[in-house]
Amino acid sequence: MMSRRIALMVLASVCLVAKASETNDSVARILEGCLTSFSSQVERPITQAYMFEAGGKSALDTYLSPLRYHGFYTSLSGRWSKALPWMDNSWLMRFDSRIGFSRMLNPAKNAQMLGFDTAFDWGAAWTCRFPTELMVSAGAAAGFNAGVLYLPRNSNNPASVKADIHLSLTASASFPFRIGHLPVLVSDEVSLPSLSAFFSPQYGETYYEIYLGNRSGLVHCGWWGNNFSITNLLAFDLDIGPSALRLGYRYSLNSSWVCHINTQIHTHSFVIGWIPHGIGLRKSIPSNLAIRINSLY
Repeated sequence: MMSRRIALMVLASVCLVAKASETNDSVARILEGCLTSFSSQVERPITQAYMFEAGGKSALDTYLSPLRYHGFYTSLSGRWSKALPWMDNSWLMRFDSRIGFSRMLNPAKNAQMLGFDTAFDWGAAWTCRFPTELMVSAGAAAGFNAGVLYLPRNSNNPASVKADIHLSLTASASFPFRIGHLPVLVSDEVSLPSLSAFFSPQYGETYYEIYLGNRSGLVHCGWWGNNFSITNLLAFDLDIGPSALRLGYRYSLNSSWVCHINTQIHTHSFVIGWIPHGIGLRKSIPSNLAIRINSLY
């Protein structure tokens, strides 16, 4: 009788161990499925930044005048960027656009020059984040610029058209820190057009002559030697909640020397911007347990 009870107890223990093993396998499969689902849910939102710029501008264009004009400059610009899944999310893509207006006066302040410009760029960049939280990027962009300088006092050649398509080298560095409890991201971005095709008439050639058919030699191959441009943006992004405030400074130089025409356009502008969905410095657990990769940082 005692032997029979011992046998039943051993059999029951074996059944319980087998059942526990099956339960553990089921739990493991469930956890594995949850982890797989979690790792596959990666969000790469489009980061939007809208900026207003105001500052000073100086322009020298010897096609219009040998004098340098000085005045104010305003512009509206936007950027749309997104992290890409290439090479462990280390690449990003961005679009930039800008429209600007300027009004300048000659040194005697008795003649004005008006300016209008627009630009569009598309580019991609590789990013690297260091253990110190410093992030750097390097890439390239393609785009175009178009605009005009208008000098009303000139009766024969009142306007100088600016147009080019270009390939640019880009680089940036950014670093997060805090002012009290406020997360801040400081960044510096440089864009250097390196190869371009740009428009320029001959010295003294009127647009009426071009209209009549004199169109040879209007497009020129540009490089740093005859068409040098650079843009630098220093920005402080304040992550104030669901959105971020951008404060910064932008310097831009556009110059060319072709057909005995010297062009030098400098702008210094203060930047204030709005980033609708923030910059990703405020850490929070999303409701859908997804990994969120922000293109700014």
